[in-house]
Amino acid sequence: MPPSTPAPGRRFVIMGLPRSGTTYLMTLLNAHRQVYCSGEQFNPYAVVDIADKDNAFSTIANRDARPGQHMKDFFDKALAGKHERVGFKFMLGHNIRALNLILEDPDLTLIYVHRDNKLAQVSSWIKASKTRNWAQNRVDEHISRKIDVAPRKISQHWHDYATMDRLFTHMFNGLAHHRMRVEYREMFAPGFNDGLCDFLGIARDGGMKSPLVKQGSNDILDRFENPEAIRTYFTRIGRADWLEPEL
Repeated sequence: MPPSTPAPGRRFVIMGLPRSGTTYLMTLLNAHRQVYCSGEQFNPYAVVDIADKDNAFSTIANRDARPGQHMKDFFDKALAGKHERVGFKFMLGHNIRALNLILEDPDLTLIYVHRDNKLAQVSSWIKASKTRNWAQNRVDEHISRKIDVAPRKISQHWHDYATMDRLFTHMFNGLAHHRMRVEYREMFAPGFNDGLCDFLGIARDGGMKSPLVKQGSNDILDRFENPEAIRTYFTRIGRADWLEPEL
């Protein structure tokens, strides 16, 4: 659970790898009347919350040429509003100069989201990358759609994610920032919302609820066209626990 000491300032950043639960946390915070959390300000393909709806390459290039100025402009605009806490979502790997600026600013509050079940995380990423459906707020046929993927591809991606999480966690734990590290399943546990509000130093809000729905079966093996190959591989490498329901 988050530490009890509230955040010292109004600005925060949610950090994590794809399909770790960062979007869920963003929408959960946006359900609080005192919080505004934007999306991925440093997405390589788009600039969030700008008038240029076509996201012309020149706009993206200007942001990437001056990441510090872009971050300052975002916070200045957001802080001028009515919200007590303002932040955005930053995906690890999106912009190294922006990451350096975030890590060098101890006045920023950081929330690092990670997902222990790498099989669930990678299967979610593969499915979303194929369908381009990254988040949804209603149940439809997409949720039950299975993915045709071999264990070798999953092995490559889960090792990539696990390595990045391991290295970033080591660095994150040594930061001077007001920070919290939260695992995917913790966000669905009783009391998490209250602890999150206490961490940010805002009033508890019993109405906080994300509109998002889980995009894959909670039965991990049910996500695959060929579940037996997945079962055999992960059992053999000692990760049969990843085959169990995640929530």
